[in-house]
Amino acid sequence: MIPAVPGATPRRRPLLVAALLTAPAFACEPPLEATTTSATEITGALPTATDTAPTSTSSSSATATSTTTTADTEATTETTTAPGYCGDGVIDDGEACDDGPSNAENAPCTPTCALNVCGDGLILDGVEECDDGFDNADYNPCTAACTVNVCGDGLLLADVEECDDGPDNADAAACTSICTKNICGDGMVFEGVEECDDTYPQFSGGGDGCSATCTREQVVFVSLKQYDGDLGGPAGADEICAQAGAQSIKLPWPQDNNTIFKAWIADPACPPERRFPHADRPYVRIDGDEIAADWDDLIDGITPGDVQMNEYGLWLEEPFNLRVWTAVDGDGKALPDAAAKSCNFWTLAGDSFFGALGRADLGELAWSRWTGEGGDLAQGCHLKAHLYCVQIACDAYPEYCEPGYCAP
Repeated sequence: MIPAVPGATPRRRPLLVAALLTAPAFACEPPLEATTTSATEITGALPTATDTAPTSTSSSSATATSTTTTADTEATTETTTAPGYCGDGVIDDGEACDDGPSNAENAPCTPTCALNVCGDGLILDGVEECDDGFDNADYNPCTAACTVNVCGDGLLLADVEECDDGPDNADAAACTSICTKNICGDGMVFEGVEECDDTYPQFSGGGDGCSATCTREQVVFVSLKQYDGDLGGPAGADEICAQAGAQSIKLPWPQDNNTIFKAWIADPACPPERRFPHADRPYVRIDGDEIAADWDDLIDGITPGDVQMNEYGLWLEEPFNLRVWTAVDGDGKALPDAAAKSCNFWTLAGDSFFGALGRADLGELAWSRWTGEGGDLAQGCHLKAHLYCVQIACDAYPEYCEPGYCAP
């Protein structure tokens, strides 16, 4: 008992609070919220330690429940997540790429999620022309750069191409446009090396004007027409031969291919041995048959009949029609006293002047110098005879094609 204070009015405790304090621990408690609210309404005071205990218990319970829920969620996530795979569009460990459904052997990303590169054996559309994998090589059908090995790429395709100089390939070059070596007989003229190259005979008789070594053959013919001794000098005789060659349709190659014809006759200052090059190429008839292999062979003597064909490919057969103006020995040298034997070097046509002859059907040196028991056979300059015309390849011997040129 608390002693009474004199003069003070005794204060009563609220019965409800006393009852709560004295209630047994096992008594049924109302819901925390209701109990707390009622106590607050009645007393107007802050909750006591006893009042907050239930709240603390309730909070701990809620926290535990929340923790359990989070753990359960994490466990569920780990269980339901599927592992990545090639083709899912996600680049996983061990994958160089992954374009999902676009993965393909002809696409940038292959079905194995590897980058499509040259050398993998897969052809990447729009980028690679070919891909033979380990067989890619610059000498194989598919190059090291995954391009098809073709003529003109500068890469030599083994067992197919003989050469490949890339942009320098040309039919006039060492390597042709079809990647074959430019050789004599392939029909393509190798510039600076070959003068001609004809694969097939182009004219009757088989003559094509090109020798077996791809040098220009030099045609020799006897003129169809006959002329008196006044030829207009050696220059006039050369013009007659030029016209005869131009009118012929049987020449194995045209005159516009940088060639000229000159007459085989005496010249006061320049006999044939100096008017013509000592060629290292064949002399042939219109039909292509060889008269001589070269100059030395020509002046050594020919076979009878070798110079009996005219510019039209026709033979001169009548015995009286085989005489040819020359006044020249078979070796190309002028005859002694040439002026008296050449119609004054082909400027006179009188019957008191004479010109020495050759004969087209004869061989050895008589084709140029026809001789008899009395020496050189000649006829009056008023009579007519043929001319021998000899071709010169100006590409090979340009100086001999200059007007008036005479070798020293």
